[in-house]
Amino acid sequence: MPEMNPIEVMAECIEKCKATTDRDVIAHCVSEALGFLQVDEETEDDAFALLCGAIADAAQEDPVRCAALLEVWTDLEQQRQAP
Repeated sequence: MPEMNPIEVMAECIEKCKATTDRDVIAHCVSEALGFLQVDEETEDDAFALLCGAIADAAQEDPVRCAALLEVWTDLEQQRQAP
């Protein structure tokens, strides 16, 4: 199996998330992508920043299909910032 690069992982995550409104499926895809990005020599903060940028771009291009993804991502960011 060929090794995936971070851009491919983020793109795959976003496409899977755009295909569903199931928040659990979306959360799982996002979690997997973040895990991959952190394993790929990025810090947790870097992984969040990379995926955040990719999600923001996707939401700007396709706001309707990214609505549920944006909701899940916003919840995740709020949880992460909570003390």
